[in-house]
Amino acid sequence: MARTKRFLNGAAKDAFLKQVLAAEPGLDEATRERLALALQSSIALVSLRCHSGSEPASAAGASVETTDTAAAAHEPDVQNTAENTPPATATEGAPFDPYSPNVIVVFRTLGRDAALAELHAIEDIDCLRLLAREQRLGIASDLADAADIRRAIVAAAERRIANRRAAAS
Repeated sequence: MARTKRFLNGAAKDAFLKQVLAAEPGLDEATRERLALALQSSIALVSLRCHSGSEPASAAGASVETTDTAAAAHEPDVQNTAENTPPATATEGAPFDPYSPNVIVVFRTLGRDAALAELHAIEDIDCLRLLAREQRLGIASDLADAADIRRAIVAAAERRIANRRAAAS
C-alpha cells in the first residue's frame, strides 16, 4: 500500500513552515520571523498529503496536522496560508528534505558512484551539511567545497556500513 502522508519533524518541518510563511505576501520580514519561531516551537510534527505516487504535495495542497495540542490553535492559520499560496514547482518551492536521498541505502544497494551521483543533485553547501547532520554522517566542519562535502558524506556512509558489519560479526 502506498504511503499517502509524509511526516516532517525537526529541520524539515522548520523549513516547510518557513516556506509557507515566505509565500504569504502580506507579511513583513519581522512578522514572518516571529511567526516562524512561534510555529516551530509549538508544532512537533507536520504531515503532508502526498499525491498519487511518492511525490509530496506542494505547499498549495498541503494539509498540516500537529501532534502538539498547543499547536492546534495555529493549525487553521497555517492551513489557510498553505491553501492560498500559488502552486510551487517541485524544484523551486519545495523545502529541502535532509532524508532524501538516504545515503546509506543508496550506497548499500547501488554503490559509491550512485551515492555520489545522488548527492550531486544537491548544490547548496548548507543543505549538504544538514543532510549529513540529520542522517548522522560525521563530516569535518572545515570543509567548504560542495564536492569535498559530498565525498566526505559518502566516506562517512562507507565507515558506518563497515562498522555495522564489524559489529555483526
